[in-house]
Amino acid sequence: MFIYKKQGVFISLVVILNIAACSANNPLSDESDGLSGVITLLEINDLHAHLTAHTDIERADSGTTRVVYRGGLARIATVINQVREENPQTLVMNIGDTYHGGVEAAYTQGNAMVAPVNALGIDVGVPGNWDFAYGPSVTRMRYTDTLDNINSGANAIEKPNFPNLAANVTYTEPRHRAGQPFLAPTMIKQFGDIRVGLIGLTSDIVPRMHTFLATGLDFTQGEAAYKALVEKHANTLREQGVHLVVLMSELGIHKDYQLANQLSSGTVDVIFSAHTHELTVAPLVSTGGIWVVEPGNDTTIGRLDVSFDRGEITDKQWQIINIDSTIAETPSVKKQVEEARAPFLLASLSDPIRAPNSSLKLTQSIDTVLGVVHAGIDRRHSLINTFNAGYTQMLQNFTGTSVAMSPGFRFDAVVPGTAQQYEDPAVVAGNMTIEDAYRFFPVPFTLSTATVSGKRLTEVLESNLTAVYSPDTFDHSGGWFDGVSGLAMSLDLAGRDHQRVLDLQLTATGRPVLQDDIISIAGCSRPFDQASETTLCSYDGFDAVIPLINESTGEPWNGVDFLIYGVQNHLFPDAITSLITDQNQTALWPEQAFFQPLF
Repeated sequence: MFIYKKQGVFISLVVILNIAACSANNPLSDESDGLSGVITLLEINDLHAHLTAHTDIERADSGTTRVVYRGGLARIATVINQVREENPQTLVMNIGDTYHGGVEAAYTQGNAMVAPVNALGIDVGVPGNWDFAYGPSVTRMRYTDTLDNINSGANAIEKPNFPNLAANVTYTEPRHRAGQPFLAPTMIKQFGDIRVGLIGLTSDIVPRMHTFLATGLDFTQGEAAYKALVEKHANTLREQGVHLVVLMSELGIHKDYQLANQLSSGTVDVIFSAHTHELTVAPLVSTGGIWVVEPGNDTTIGRLDVSFDRGEITDKQWQIINIDSTIAETPSVKKQVEEARAPFLLASLSDPIRAPNSSLKLTQSIDTVLGVVHAGIDRRHSLINTFNAGYTQMLQNFTGTSVAMSPGFRFDAVVPGTAQQYEDPAVVAGNMTIEDAYRFFPVPFTLSTATVSGKRLTEVLESNLTAVYSPDTFDHSGGWFDGVSGLAMSLDLAGRDHQRVLDLQLTATGRPVLQDDIISIAGCSRPFDQASETTLCSYDGFDAVIPLINESTGEPWNGVDFLIYGVQNHLFPDAITSLITDQNQTALWPEQAFFQPLF
């Protein structure tokens, strides 16, 4: 049982939605007490523009993994409808990256996702960091009314049909009333006499992705600032008679859990996390009793049933719902999905489809099989994963440089190898499609070669390791450790920030990397860095950054086309190796439950 204390009064922008409890079957419609019953909260998180079912990797209790085939918006719709039929007092939340990540989204600036997602009947959402990645104009056109839709007709930016919250973002431009919220910070939804208050937090890493993406916006930074912000809004909601305070956060479960342990007792009841794709089978519980949960990604849904007795919480039950083939597809949503995918599934594309603002173009159906990948590839490991290791090995061999590097994006495709175990007949062993290739590159970067000193290369690696493994989770930024080949590294993941690299050697020569060494390296030039002669993979301090030219087109290679070329020409390695060791032997997934350790 939780007892709430009312604290100071604050003023905030609040959206209030009321639902009358009038059904005879309504669990909250007890004539003697409208403050008793069960409210169900469903969390969808990190759709990443997945429209259909796809392969994924699931951790088993023993610490092993298996390939599964799950997801699909039409099945998610079925689950939502079934839960609402079971309990009409159901709140559906969509938290985290939604409109960015798939090939259909990349070629429509997210529009392909909007109608199918709108058909799910979502009550409230929170944008993810990648939802800002189309640039500030698209972000404003999608989420606000502060900018006229400068695109017209079929290219107009489409909007979600549900409110989105972000208490941690304010305007900086005078014309938008500097200091005012970018989106509403909070919302109240009422079930009978019970009031549920929601606070939204979007990702705080948008300015670090690139300052351009945060143009005109200020994102709250730091643990202390978030504690003050959340407590302010939670206390205001309590003053407005809210019985359950829910924090919907795209900060990621590691930051959310650290924050939960700092929040004052009686402020927030539960934090629904997103961004890190972590699957919490059992809720994390803070020192003050706050639950922190995250349902993984689009292949699962989280369900929380909260029981009330006279306005007080008496019980909370959390479960994970697998979106698998036992769930029927909702026909109307399936049709929306098929219409969104249809332009990209034509037998031939004589008139190439071109992506806005990039060199990407499609000339074949996205279900075209590029070739067979014998070693299963994915990004499910934060330190060494098969995709980053194989891709950088292929890039290093192609360019002849001493080292190759690729951004440590968090996810997203899983291509099972020919020897892997899987159960669903929809999975074809080893086949990589064009659609899979796009899944690995949320940003359509180009490739470049450069040189770098041994000192600067070590600094880059240290910075990246801190961003992934710092025990102060508010120093986390981005995804996993960057993919690197050509280096043998001895690390101490439990070491102090910027002091985790113990030994660094060039694999070609076997000798240590010295500070004054000048090392050839291949890597990426991300969209806003392409004109720079000193920036590689968004790290500065490099020299002679030169675009890697595709001789058949005369243009720089982009990461997607290079992967497609490599798989088609059997350049992707069958045996993927990595010479990275952790002397601390830190337990990583799947040995332990979380992709990033909870130190």
